[in-house]
Amino acid sequence: MHRAGPVLFLVCAIASLAVRPAAVDQSLDQILAAYSGGDHAVVERAFAKSADFQKYRFTNQDRLQKWLGAWSRPKAALLIEIVERASLVATAYIDDLLIVGQPYVMTRPAPPGASVADDTLERRWHRIALAALQRRFLGTEIVKYMDNLQAARPYPAAAVVWDPRVHLGRAVGQEQRCRLMHATARHDRVLGELEGASATPAAERGAAIECVQVALSYFEAAAAHPEAREEARIRAGFVLFQLGRNPDARQALDAANPGDDRMLAYWRSLFRGRVADAFEEPVDAERAYREALDVFPDAHSASIGLALSLFRLHRDDEAEAAVKSVRQRSIKVDDPWEFYYPADARFVDKWIAELREGRQ
Repeated sequence: MHRAGPVLFLVCAIASLAVRPAAVDQSLDQILAAYSGGDHAVVERAFAKSADFQKYRFTNQDRLQKWLGAWSRPKAALLIEIVERASLVATAYIDDLLIVGQPYVMTRPAPPGASVADDTLERRWHRIALAALQRRFLGTEIVKYMDNLQAARPYPAAAVVWDPRVHLGRAVGQEQRCRLMHATARHDRVLGELEGASATPAAERGAAIECVQVALSYFEAAAAHPEAREEARIRAGFVLFQLGRNPDARQALDAANPGDDRMLAYWRSLFRGRVADAFEEPVDAERAYREALDVFPDAHSASIGLALSLFRLHRDDEAEAAVKSVRQRSIKVDDPWEFYYPADARFVDKWIAELREGRQ
């Protein structure tokens, strides 16, 4: 009996160690040390869920600002990765992080043009921040972010820290805001009159139209930058369609060249199909939707558009086959349309990799 006591104690001690979390809590300084040493996976480990963000009290902006202290490129890089991680698991903390982080990268000692390393990091920082906001459909926050950027880094005077995707990001943020304003509009048409009690009130409709017109002006401005030009044209075409300016929408979409970007190619064909529907041209609509499906054969949005076009052409058997095909596909199939409003979120993994590698 006397020997059983120590044995039992040892067994219980081992068991308690076994259920103890393998990773101990880390301070931000410890995370920074690991991150700076090349352990980039530390961000995902340290911020696996929303409760992890709460643990670091990011809502206390003074505390975060104090930790950041004087300008540090490693801290700035780590912070934008934390922002991006928040967009995946803890949306509520994005704004708190950016309220501190954005001015931090814009109040660095070296002014724009004086440090290539700082300019590159800041340009990359803004691009990733906007992508994180776009992922969570935070259009109002994007507009605020861009207002702050323009105030602190007026374009074109500080063009060295403005990325072409940032110009496009401002337009996407406005577009997201507009979408929330007229989310019930049939066929995405803010000028389309709805029937009966579902009709959009005149004041609400007018505000939505004004909002979309501002988005259009931003897309037209973004199209002046070659890197963003083709996507800006395609998005402008969709905005023109929403405004009921179908001839202009068709012209913008026809002028766009998506190149080897499959996502842009799909959007362009999908929107051309919708414009053809608006013109009551089912033959052209069928052709456009089939072009979209040539790019992404399993996409639901173009498949449904194709089925409707076939019904309008009285090719009922083909239309029913198209509908049946959609129903049989897995709901887990990615539809490129679902990536339209999240926009640059589709590039963020690549941009984070470039951030880590120190490449532009």
